[in-house]
Amino acid sequence: MARALDLITLSVTVALSAYLGPILLSHLMSKDVIHHHLTNFNLSFLPTPLLSLTQSPQTTDKTCPKHTYTTHLISLDPLLIYIPNFVSQSESQSLIDLSTPLFEPSPIVSRGADSAGSQARTSWSAPLPSESHLVNCILSRSSSFLGTLLSRGRDEMGPAQVVRYTDSQKFDLHTDWFSRPRITDEDRETGRRRLYNRVATFFVVLQSNVTEGSGETWFPKVRPITPQAGEGDEVWREHEDGGLAFRPVPGNAIFWVNLLANGTGDARTAHAGLPVKGGVKTGMNIWPRLFFGPDA
Repeated sequence: MARALDLITLSVTVALSAYLGPILLSHLMSKDVIHHHLTNFNLSFLPTPLLSLTQSPQTTDKTCPKHTYTTHLISLDPLLIYIPNFVSQSESQSLIDLSTPLFEPSPIVSRGADSAGSQARTSWSAPLPSESHLVNCILSRSSSFLGTLLSRGRDEMGPAQVVRYTDSQKFDLHTDWFSRPRITDEDRETGRRRLYNRVATFFVVLQSNVTEGSGETWFPKVRPITPQAGEGDEVWREHEDGGLAFRPVPGNAIFWVNLLANGTGDARTAHAGLPVKGGVKTGMNIWPRLFFGPDA
């Protein structure tokens, strides 16, 4: 029950963060206060148009440079937020440089383990080095976006991964959460009794020079809370088979929550990396980890 409440709190708090900013929200409402008032919480005061606010998030590492980004609340249920300028152009290039020597065929999860060579996922993937100061600054920025929803000492941001799509490469419809929660290699070696699932996803576009209309990230079950504002600068379109397709814009990110309140995966977060036509699309995945079990 407590973990279910954590997940509900995550959705409500991150949605509020998109409007108030994670730093302001952390001063106004602690996690315990949100838990206490959650049953009487009312989202009706939220404005109906998509809102764009400038954020100046703190990071846990004071040596990280200051960075600002904006947020657009796309969907409340499931929660999906679009984040323009989540990484800078120089950060994107540095992340690409770090990952380029490490690319291997992208794996998929099959029967609880990773396996490569599937025609459902034809891209290339590379783990970002955990010792990199830049990588840790990006993870810290992502953690700040979540506020206090990941419990310190229990939950983790997890490693960051870069993925690259070249001509005709794709990733068919899939979800990021695990149908069977996983154990880390370190916990397996030490015998620590805890499992984790991917509570949320950040997908950040680092590079894209693909043919217009290709390489989109498609969510067939997501509906926008309002029509898209503005003309000529649309970041998503209504896909002909339903849902929303987001075009790859360098520096911008999509954030969504993967798990339902009862801790199971939300099938509505299924998404696909549509085939690239010409050029290259490079992105970064960050999957915050929610742990549970006797030793969590």
